[in-house]
Amino acid sequence: MIRLFIIAICAVVVVVIGIVVWNATTEPEVPASTVAPERQHYDFEGGQEMRPRWGSNEGGADGTSGN
Repeated sequence: MIRLFIIAICAVVVVVIGIVVWNATTEPEVPASTVAPERQHYDFEGGQEMRPRWGSNEGGADGTSGN
């Protein structure tokens, strides 16, 4: 009798854990009336000049003449 009760409790615990994991892994439904966020504007004018990280007498990548 006690063994049957313990097996039933374990089965209920396994089912509850399965339901919790199932709900945690599924993505929540997005409401249909969601408005897209406003697009951000990035200022590309001015800024810092782009230069290579290596010196002029050092090679830039494998297989170049400077290596």
